[in-house]
Amino acid sequence: MRWLALLLLLAGCSSGSVERRLAVMGTSLEIHVEAADRNQALAASERAVAAIEAAEDRLSTWRDDSELARLNSGQAVPLSPALAADLEEAQRCREETDGAFDPAVGRLVQAWGLRSGGRRPDPEELRKVVESIRERTDLVLEEGGFGKGAGLADAMRALGAVTRAWLDLGGQTVVLGRWDIPVADPRFRERPVVALTIDGGSVSTSGNSERGIVVDGERLGHILDPRSGRPAPDFGSLTVWTADPLRADCLSTGLYVMGPESALGWAAGHPGVEVLVLRPRGERVEALASVGLKGKLEVLADDVDLEFWQKTESGGRTEGSRNPPPSPNPRGASTPRKS
Repeated sequence: MRWLALLLLLAGCSSGSVERRLAVMGTSLEIHVEAADRNQALAASERAVAAIEAAEDRLSTWRDDSELARLNSGQAVPLSPALAADLEEAQRCREETDGAFDPAVGRLVQAWGLRSGGRRPDPEELRKVVESIRERTDLVLEEGGFGKGAGLADAMRALGAVTRAWLDLGGQTVVLGRWDIPVADPRFRERPVVALTIDGGSVSTSGNSERGIVVDGERLGHILDPRSGRPAPDFGSLTVWTADPLRADCLSTGLYVMGPESALGWAAGHPGVEVLVLRPRGERVEALASVGLKGKLEVLADDVDLEFWQKTESGGRTEGSRNPPPSPNPRGASTPRKS
């Protein structure tokens, strides 16, 4: 399918820039591309959109005809090089997070009824599903934790020779050049409270604030821990910044499952990965950031307390001023987020 929804095409602020908005992968895609002239920018944006649509055709588990869906059905189909590369990177993220991220959570998604209104699996059912994930038997792969990242990675490669670019797919962002990326209050997704300034790479945020299920009157999050089989505790949101979009997508999920302190400790031992945790504390928001984000964060609201987390022999500690003054001109751009 060439276009999945109405496409809005806007001329940019200069002759060599193009902005596009459309629906793809079941969510919204926004593109801003700058090139030597507008025709080059438009052609680059078309290549990026085509790459994301191809990723959807390859990875969607909401359809029966995608390559991944056919693989899940047990059909003997050869893996395309693109799908093989996607799954190899997802497996690498599983290994480096010790299973906190796992692409093979499809049966857990089914067990909790995340696509059918919610249900609570009985203990024996849950035990069998977790055992199958651990033993790597009867697996069902789920693209929800890496599909957007795979699409954005393909899109960036497809852009070609452009001078500057910004793509946001359902809240995950990838950029070429220097950009300010707002990060939302986990309680109010339309309220940016921190801005992250980056000069490349991808920003991915995971949280349970808007998605989830209600089972027997209890609200449960949609992010599942593959190790226990249960929904991960809802503490707020966790944002990852790293070079590769697919890795950022996987890690924001896996590190959210680990929890704030464990995630920050993990990032301290993995150069090239930075983490920002936003955690509601009464009427305030606690922002815990890895030290690599020093000089790259700006507080946009006066109810945010920003601290930087450093690993120590005893675990970790935070440093930095609490409640630094907010920017006099808070940026209200669309807030990057992971659904």
